[in-house]
Amino acid sequence: MIALEQVNSLKEYFESAETIAVVLGAKPSVDQIALASAVFEGCKSLQKDVGLYSPKKIKDEHFESLENIQTELGKQNLVMSFDYDEQAVDKVSYHIGEETKKFYLTIKPKKGNIPLDPKTVDFSYAGADIDLIFLIGVHDLETLDQLYFGYESLYENSYVVTFHTFKPEIGTTQFDLSGASSMSEGVIDILESLGMSLNEPMATSLLMGLETATKNLQSLTTTAETFDSVAKLLRAGARRIKRKESPTITLTAEKKKIVRRKIKKVLKKSSTKTAAKITVSKK
Repeated sequence: MIALEQVNSLKEYFESAETIAVVLGAKPSVDQIALASAVFEGCKSLQKDVGLYSPKKIKDEHFESLENIQTELGKQNLVMSFDYDEQAVDKVSYHIGEETKKFYLTIKPKKGNIPLDPKTVDFSYAGADIDLIFLIGVHDLETLDQLYFGYESLYENSYVVTFHTFKPEIGTTQFDLSGASSMSEGVIDILESLGMSLNEPMATSLLMGLETATKNLQSLTTTAETFDSVAKLLRAGARRIKRKESPTITLTAEKKKIVRRKIKKVLKKSSTKTAAKITVSKK
């Protein structure tokens, strides 16, 4: 059950937020991608400055928003780095030339040490100015790799919202969407509370996430409310997109006997009552 005070707290901050980041984990489910795409499209519809991020590029031809995904949070600060030897560096100073209007950074080596080789100096960018961060399916910030390391203060100082199927220990506001058939279904009312009117891209993404998570409404998590949500998404212009299904494997009677023997062999070797995972390849 989503607490009203959670939604109101987020709504108040969301309305004033100018720069927003929607962040996915490295290996998100279709349901999580759908939710992130809907949030991204909803923020765009409200003229928010929004970016979609993940530690790795995500390829899924069914989600157009993934064309906008980025693997770096920002390029606000210029960073100069080089191999540092405490015994070799005497002093670091800077000054600004009055006539040249240039910034000069001086690294003075200690007496007897060779000067820093310019070829060993690397230049990069880091830092981002973000007001609000949506974390989708993320329960541990360190799993975000380069989206977190170097940006720790950003996550500490920004308003962070987490969407998951349980209540994670990170974020300013956490939404546990396990009460719905899918994360895509559970987020609909929250997005509407934030002033996002369901449009065709949002509705299509959420419907795809919902149908995938519920195995086309065949899973036991499907409820009457789920069908109401489907109807709402269709009325908002959602397009039903058929995803490619994983190939099924049909076993002959003889191969079934082989599989049973393998299972018995695995269980016989096990000294304790443990769960055994048997992988059957198509070959």
